[in-house]
Amino acid sequence: MQARGYRFVRSALVRDQSWSFWWSDGQRQCVSVSTMDGRYASIQRVPERTCQGGGASNDAPPADAPPQRRQPYSPESHPERLTLVCYGEGSRLTYTPHAGYEWNHRSHRYEPTTGFESGNEQFNSAVQVEIREGMGRIHLTGKLIPPLHAEGDHGWWNLSELRVTRSHITARYRLNLLSRPSIDIDRHSGLIEIKGTPGFSGRCDIGDWGAGRRF
Repeated sequence: MQARGYRFVRSALVRDQSWSFWWSDGQRQCVSVSTMDGRYASIQRVPERTCQGGGASNDAPPADAPPQRRQPYSPESHPERLTLVCYGEGSRLTYTPHAGYEWNHRSHRYEPTTGFESGNEQFNSAVQVEIREGMGRIHLTGKLIPPLHAEGDHGWWNLSELRVTRSHITARYRLNLLSRPSIDIDRHSGLIEIKGTPGFSGRCDIGDWGAGRRF
């Protein structure tokens, strides 16, 4: 990475995978690199904020942020500004075509057939969640974006039903008419789970936490 003009920013360990983040001044680009057993597992481009300083962001919402509707807050909610980088493992359904022969009892002979076999693919990935005073969005990359999806804004999808409490962050986002994944982030452990298709589980980091919470 250094030979290609990137400089190391920081690293983290999730389960048996190591994640590192690299920044290129020349390309104004941040990339995440995951390794397992000393071998590269994935290299992905991630938002620039991932390679910027840790801690809660105090700047204004990004200029390219789409207009969002303010979400209602419950009494225990807290209008905080957070930028979370979450890395881990995704999963999605796959369908593989196959061809073969099947015995036809009427014709008493084998005849060619075609069909599909379903499976579950596991892959490394990363997401980024931004929350600004009651509004939020999520950045998805690679296989976390299904072939048929609603238009996002440069990889960003608005969060709905956003709820931020002292212990959890929950929300939803719409990928298409049939897929509306839910997000649950534990603020004490930093664990994130996205239930839906595709799904995702991993750990979030902000680089500066205290008072018994990761963020």
